[in-house]
Amino acid sequence: MHEENLTLLTLFAHTEVFIYIFVEIMLSMPPVQRVILKMGGWKDKLFFIIFFGAFSIMGTALGIPLGEGVIANIRDFAPMLAALTAGPFVGISVGLIGGIHRLTMGGMTAVSSSISTILTGLIFGYIYHLNKGKLIGIIPAMIFAVLNELLHAAITLLMVRPWDVVWPIVSLASPAMMIANSLGIAIGIIMTSKAIKECEHILG
Repeated sequence: MHEENLTLLTLFAHTEVFIYIFVEIMLSMPPVQRVILKMGGWKDKLFFIIFFGAFSIMGTALGIPLGEGVIANIRDFAPMLAALTAGPFVGISVGLIGGIHRLTMGGMTAVSSSISTILTGLIFGYIYHLNKGKLIGIIPAMIFAVLNELLHAAITLLMVRPWDVVWPIVSLASPAMMIANSLGIAIGIIMTSKAIKECEHILG
């Protein structure tokens, strides 16, 4: 129990610091501003994908190793926010970057985690499509983030064996990732929504 609480608190702290800094920097960049305002060209979108893809990789690097190559992380945050603000193509592209990087790291959950990150971009891109390109609210975003991490855990449990090894690790990592990624997407939605309103006000 002490180890679990430490994992949750550590990942929570990482989320608060790094996601806030990332979003703050992101929203100050003209190419990103143009994309979230639906005014970006292909060069802006490419910059957006590379920038968010780099953060997805960083989300893995900042994670907490739990043994057997399993990492409690905030990797899925980047494709979540990318898809919700820029659509399916961007979200899937960011998910591919984060997923392929995770695959190269190896470990018993490398394949399942890679698939889950790519699916995150696809799922949240579909949410963007259903909401007709509008930014969804904070609570729905947090709920979808938690459900996404549950799906991540389910894919891992279905694909990885032996069960007696993977179950204890997944049961430890999943709650931390649910809290960290749902908190992260809440921060992202709040800051992005505010930035969109400010930009629209300036543009008249």
